[in-house]
Amino acid sequence: MNAGNDKIDVPAPDKWMNGWDNYFKKLLDRPDEELTDLSAIYHPVQMVARVLHGNKEELTALDVACGSGETSCFLAKLGCKVTAIDALTSAIEITKKKAKLLKLSDNVDAEVKNMDGWDIEPESYDVIIASQCLQYLFERAVPRLKDLANAVKPGGMFVYSGNIPPHFDTDPPMKFIYPIELKEIFKDWTMLNFGTDERLQRPGDLRGYVWVVAMKKKEEETDQKEKA
Repeated sequence: MNAGNDKIDVPAPDKWMNGWDNYFKKLLDRPDEELTDLSAIYHPVQMVARVLHGNKEELTALDVACGSGETSCFLAKLGCKVTAIDALTSAIEITKKKAKLLKLSDNVDAEVKNMDGWDIEPESYDVIIASQCLQYLFERAVPRLKDLANAVKPGGMFVYSGNIPPHFDTDPPMKFIYPIELKEIFKDWTMLNFGTDERLQRPGDLRGYVWVVAMKKKEEETDQKEKA
């Protein structure tokens, strides 16, 4: 299925992609003060700031399916060099506009790109964010999550969030990644935050969410654990 003007093939149906595309295009016309407001950053992503507080190194970050760009700009404000990818041209346009308004363009490299279907170098990023996106890869959701986790450097962080039941039926059905699966994937990591909740989006629309904030252990920590 195609998305955006660049006709990138993605698994999500065109009607879903068109809906997100229209939303991002409308954001382009919002006042600058709205576009530069990063106060609504999702709480698992906010934890990155707490962990990196006082860090003086320039870190690399990957924002998967960056959407409207808040997370990418948030990471850039922390001093990260951010690669922001999304299959929609409109998402990349709004991400670039926000970065420019916030004077963060030098730290945000935004490009139209599918979140799957390409090799990602192992241990190549200090921070990877995959928020509310991998479930739209369907049967590729868990394998791609493992690819991304493998791409985090030792000592680096991974932030994941996605839906779980309760959730309205979708056609095709999304691939929920359940808490038990996430705990297995990140069992050798340091779990900084893990949780689930339910939110009423509108009357009759109750949705479940799960999130993970995890730090990959450094090699010496892994060696010590094996010797213990």
